[in-house]
Amino acid sequence: MPAGKPTARTLSTRQIAFLVAALLIAVMSFQLNATMLAPAIRDIETELGKGAFAAMSTYFYLAGAVGNVVLVRWSDFLGRKKMMFVVLTVLTVGTALCLLSTSLPVVLFGRLLQGVSNVTFALAFLIMREWLPDKTFGLCSGIVTAMTGGVAGVDGLVGGYLSDQFGYRSIFLLIGVVGLLGIVMCAAALPADDPRRHAPGRMDWKGAALIATGVAGINLFFAAGSGSGWASPLALGIIAAAAAALTILVIVERRTEHPLVNIDALRGREAWPLIVVTILNMASFLVVLGFIVPYIAEDTDSGFGLDGLTTALLFITPAAIIQLAVAPLAGRLGVRIGYVTLLRVGQVGGVVVGVLIAVFSADRTLLAIFVALLGLAYMGVAMTAMSILGVVQAPDDEPGALPGIANAAYGIGSSLGFAWAGPVVGSGTQASFALALWICVGIGMVSLAMSMVLRPRARTVSRVPSLSG
Repeated sequence: MPAGKPTARTLSTRQIAFLVAALLIAVMSFQLNATMLAPAIRDIETELGKGAFAAMSTYFYLAGAVGNVVLVRWSDFLGRKKMMFVVLTVLTVGTALCLLSTSLPVVLFGRLLQGVSNVTFALAFLIMREWLPDKTFGLCSGIVTAMTGGVAGVDGLVGGYLSDQFGYRSIFLLIGVVGLLGIVMCAAALPADDPRRHAPGRMDWKGAALIATGVAGINLFFAAGSGSGWASPLALGIIAAAAAALTILVIVERRTEHPLVNIDALRGREAWPLIVVTILNMASFLVVLGFIVPYIAEDTDSGFGLDGLTTALLFITPAAIIQLAVAPLAGRLGVRIGYVTLLRVGQVGGVVVGVLIAVFSADRTLLAIFVALLGLAYMGVAMTAMSILGVVQAPDDEPGALPGIANAAYGIGSSLGFAWAGPVVGSGTQASFALALWICVGIGMVSLAMSMVLRPRARTVSRVPSLSG
């Protein structure tokens, strides 16, 4: 879509509110998959086997990583609204499989389909960037980013309650209802796709196949390495195939008129540091909130031995509520001070709070307090900046390229996080819990350093398209 196109007529306040509400439901359909299952770890692993939760998470984020690098860029050609329908439909099918099946392989396939809904976030930010003025974009982006922590923490509570009372499958029933609602609302609220605004040329399917192979290979390497050993023939074969695919990708993309990925643009400081920061943040701070702390809370030997509802109430809901309050404010602040500066502020806060969590991980009260503060620093501030930067740092002539890769980095980072943390935390001792948390602090410090390398992309013209085309 052409950047900097003059505005003939913008959306009304009512249209903006309806648009953002529909996008919130769409991203909620993904986010509930990421947050509601955490309190159900024990129930999932009791029924599907030990390690099932980590495996389900790995395939879920794997699909998100691959979907983002391919589908977001494809939306430049196909249209944002059509792509949103495709993604939500695939989510609904995957949810049905998870709801009805008692077989782990089928559930894993269902989670793979559900993971495609990760694309809803990138599509939401692109749609808002194209239709909202800058100040409104910052505020609304913060509101959407707040959804990354769940629905004000209520989803965590509901997930814990449903798991305790009816089993984890009841969670998938609720997710399916939200997915169907998202389809209906997006049909009514999203502006129609205008072919005149589509990117020139055609989708680079050769590049898509290569980058999908590379990204999938990296994710599967983490899963295979944590299971069969990092030097095992399986793990080495997977990473070798991924490296070969990415090497060929560089060659192919330099010869393609409309490449999936602009290699030269990715090499700039406006792009690659953001990708690295995203991967490292997801492999550290997200793992603390979504895996390590819930595991400590529910472990009956060396942890606190809590049930799912109490775990959500103490360690999931407060952080989500704080994020819900802070993220919109952070989005508005980012318009004034710059989103790169906002990211750095969140990174510093995340590292400091991460240290406190590692030091006081055996104290239930202090751990609950510091996890809530991580909801402010990481989820409220850093995550808001990361989400918006994927869009505002993108080249004007390829608006879907960087958001897709940046969002794929969420999946890669998550897979990396669950891959390294699963074996460490699975030892089930206080020492292993502390070690995992300190590893997260170390990764977070490297991420902070990378945020200092990131350079803001200069913008001269606001991009708000007209309704008339």
